[in-house]
Amino acid sequence: MDQMIQALGGPAFVDVKEIQTGGRFFAFTKGELSGSDIFADYIKFPDMERTEFGFGKNKSITINRGTEGWKIEPKEKEPQPMPVKAGEEFLANFKTSFDYVLRFVVKQPQTTIQSLSSEIIDFKRTDVVELRDPAKNRIRFYVDRETKLPVKMQIRRSDETKLNEEQYGNWHKFQGVMTPLFVGRYKDGVKIMEIRAETAAYNSGLSDNLFSPPATK
Repeated sequence: MDQMIQALGGPAFVDVKEIQTGGRFFAFTKGELSGSDIFADYIKFPDMERTEFGFGKNKSITINRGTEGWKIEPKEKEPQPMPVKAGEEFLANFKTSFDYVLRFVVKQPQTTIQSLSSEIIDFKRTDVVELRDPAKNRIRFYVDRETKLPVKMQIRRSDETKLNEEQYGNWHKFQGVMTPLFVGRYKDGVKIMEIRAETAAYNSGLSDNLFSPPATK
């Protein structure tokens, strides 16, 4: 685990408070491509995220701040609050995400870390490391033995039976932080999303206002 965090950038990776990425995402339905659009994503730890899809007058925005959330659609005059359950689901996913787990969960005293066997993935030997966080979620990293970078991450939350997986590739360094410009997301082995980032910036001074709905007129 320590070697992976060092490979990701060490202190430069751990000390990240804000993440900003942009590029194109592709949505999949039953494993088949069903749509794509450009995106811009903003994260501010410990629990805020803003994602923008499209551009100009057709831009759709999702804002999450803890368990609160809003959707801003082009045809709607006012931000629409998310249902409570959607906000809770966001926070549960956020706290089991790659960026959160490796910066916060690994430091928590109740988190257990165990080295498992190795596996071959895409002709690469990977070492498997399993975490169990205080909420008993099971999180596994498959780490490339040569580069020490994660090839994929699997999450099985304690409150659901589905297995979520992210696969990583096309690593590049931004501000000393190794960043996967390719992320593939799967649920129970079926592809649901592919993210191809083109830009990444860290600790750029994001305002808290970015994570609040605009004032209604």
